[in-house]
Amino acid sequence: MAFAQPLLFLIIALSILVLVHEWGHYFVARRLGVRVLKFSIGFGPELLGITHGDTRWSISAIPFGGYVKFAGDNPDEGSEGLSDEFLRKPLPTRAAIVLAGPVMNYILAIVLFAVVILSAGREVPPPSRVGSIMEGSVAETMGLEGGDFIRSVNGKPVSTWESFTTELHKIKANEPFTLTVERDGQPVELQGESEKGFDRGGMLGVYHFRPAVLGFVKRGGPAWNAGLRAHDRILAVDGQPVEGWASLSHACDAVAGREVPIRYERDGQTHDARLTPDRVEVEGDDGETRVHADIAVGAWVETVPVGLGQAIAGGFEETWGLTRQVLGFLPSVPGLVFEGLKRMVTGQEPSDEGLGGPVRMAQMFGEAARWGLVMFLGLMANISAQLAIFNLLPIPVLDGGHLALYTVEAITRRPPSIRVQVVLQQIGFALLLLLMLSVTVMDVGRTLG
Repeated sequence: MAFAQPLLFLIIALSILVLVHEWGHYFVARRLGVRVLKFSIGFGPELLGITHGDTRWSISAIPFGGYVKFAGDNPDEGSEGLSDEFLRKPLPTRAAIVLAGPVMNYILAIVLFAVVILSAGREVPPPSRVGSIMEGSVAETMGLEGGDFIRSVNGKPVSTWESFTTELHKIKANEPFTLTVERDGQPVELQGESEKGFDRGGMLGVYHFRPAVLGFVKRGGPAWNAGLRAHDRILAVDGQPVEGWASLSHACDAVAGREVPIRYERDGQTHDARLTPDRVEVEGDDGETRVHADIAVGAWVETVPVGLGQAIAGGFEETWGLTRQVLGFLPSVPGLVFEGLKRMVTGQEPSDEGLGGPVRMAQMFGEAARWGLVMFLGLMANISAQLAIFNLLPIPVLDGGHLALYTVEAITRRPPSIRVQVVLQQIGFALLLLLMLSVTVMDVGRTLG
């Protein structure tokens, strides 16, 4: 029963994503004169259906996917010799129809990201004020303190945290650098040296100041159950004053697992409540287990309203940024699948960093729904863009596999033989089946521990 609600949210999200994808194929096919025999959301036996014109519109029993069936798209089924059959259309027409599905998923991702930006606004870059310092970090060694305002890096003025990190990443390995900070209204110069180089994955060990104001509050989490909501400012935890997000985190860590009093401010009024932070044990890089608290909240981020044009531009920007990340991740996928199969065969514990399948996606959509509609739409946009990229991979059965065959046809002036196409389709289906088996077993293993 605990999995029923996340599964429902997954089915809703996937149905929308598949509907948009298949509608792309359908719409372009109809505009280019191809007869569509069936439009199905889901696979397997038909649950509901209606025939309109030449097309049978169906909802099928297995909700994880869908398809559009064109007239004359399978050489094995023969041809009536009509001009509205798929395989009788010229190569550019067939390629446009196949490409339309992934393109529609990209368009949906852009639209959803734009809706999120339009609803939440654009983030205002935080000022270059230090919030917390990591123990043993370069920042602690050079004398940075919480509350410092960083004014320059190697003489280059900075005013926002983004401009500070931009200058920081220019520092090379083992290169000394100077920070000028404002402390109690007075300038202070601090000297440091990067052991790894901040442009090579090293870090200064400093985080920007964030007020102890709640942004997202997860429905059903500790903070939600205590009556806290978005925009509440936490003033004290267990009698300890809270000045910013870092001190809120430390105060909650100190009382993880215990019910304690809290004080917060809402609409200018002070309120008291009882909070029980969840106790979470995390193993550090040094192998030691540390106790942290989780109250299921996100920090408030200052935003400014944006217009429709800015939101759409932001949607393009988010989608392109995500595409670059996914393309950079793709080369590691075969290794992750192999590792998952190895763990499955040897009975090892599934890795939390592996690929995810339907079970993990259901958990993600269930969690996103508890955080709110904006988070849910953001996750849908993310998955829609990834679905477009995945479908464009040159694997037979996928849209990208068909486009690869069309490329061969354009070069050789004739399509591959039916036998070759069937063999490639079987190989592609086997690869997808192997991938789904691997990720599903890993999902179930993670869920059951």
